Amino acid sequence: MNDYSNGKRVMHIDTSSKLCQRDDTGIAYKIVGTNQHRGLGLKLRLKRELEKSLNANLDWARIYAICIYKLIKEDLDLFDILVICADEDIDYVKHYLNVLFKDDERYSKKEIISVFELRQITGVHIKSYAHGVANFYRQRALKSLFRQQTGTSLNIIKIGFDEICDKWEEIELNKKI
Repeated sequence: MNDYSNGKRVMHIDTSSKLCQRDDTGIAYKIVGTNQHRGLGLKLRLKRELEKSLNANLDWARIYAICIYKLIKEDLDLFDILVICADEDIDYVKHYLNVLFKDDERYSKKEIISVFELRQITGVHIKSYAHGVANFYRQRALKSLFRQQTGTSLNIIKIGFDEICDKWEEIELNKKI
């Protein structure tokens, strides 16, 4: 961690399965060096609805950015460097995040890199610290409250079809600026 962080707080974000896969998806962050994590789950049924309504299968990077936005918007003070696993096109994800956070000065001060860029910086094959956590959220965030409470405690963020559609439209209106 010290090779690239220079004392800065690092947050990793990862998915448990790619958004384009025909399975539930968990997306979560973990702050390196702590046990702080938060995540969400997207059911396959929700992903299919998004495909039908928004043609999301043509732009999964936008859905990924919307989920990342939802996860980190309240926690921008917890990290300095955001490492995003490049399950979707990282350039598009960064662009969409910039659109969503366009008026947030706190976000503009963050360094956003991909896991691949991190590997180039460190020269070490580093894996995302958040992958295992994302898998917990994929498996348990969409289950009953009882099932959510067994094992590692989860900090679940709820996200629904309407909220994703609203953010999709916000990006659509502002992406050409």
